Amino acid sequence: MRNRLGARSEALIPREVMPKFIVPGSSVEFEIPDAWWQFCDMENFRPATSFYLYSQRDDGVQTVPILDVRPPERNDGVAGLHKNRLAPILLAFTSDRCAVPALPVRELANIKPYRYEVLDGYHRYYASVAAGYTRLPVLIRSE
Repeated sequence: MRNRLGARSEALIPREVMPKFIVPGSSVEFEIPDAWWQFCDMENFRPATSFYLYSQRDDGVQTVPILDVRPPERNDGVAGLHKNRLAPILLAFTSDRCAVPALPVRELANIKPYRYEVLDGYHRYYASVAAGYTRLPVLIRSE
């Protein structure tokens, strides 16, 4: 069985251990297996700021409300969240020494209520939502 993001893991993990998250301002839901969440020590994590620590070498980073960024979707046949890609991001969130790259986005024309679309950063986006951040560090591209 697949969840809304295309992940197949739901059939292998009992429902009660799959914390469900909802993207603010949308009806998009996603799940992260409890074992992944615990492995990354996220049970007691509370963000100290409204956005994650990003790499200072990224020139031109802006922070924007998550509400302004359209939730990224996976293409048909592509699995949703992957542990080996999600866990390092969540672990970095819990460290004051690890920076995560900003999300490259492009501005959207006339697609309300969103102003931006993620070009690369599916796992960073959903990790940010799950961790409780309200803003995203982004690099606006003209693509």
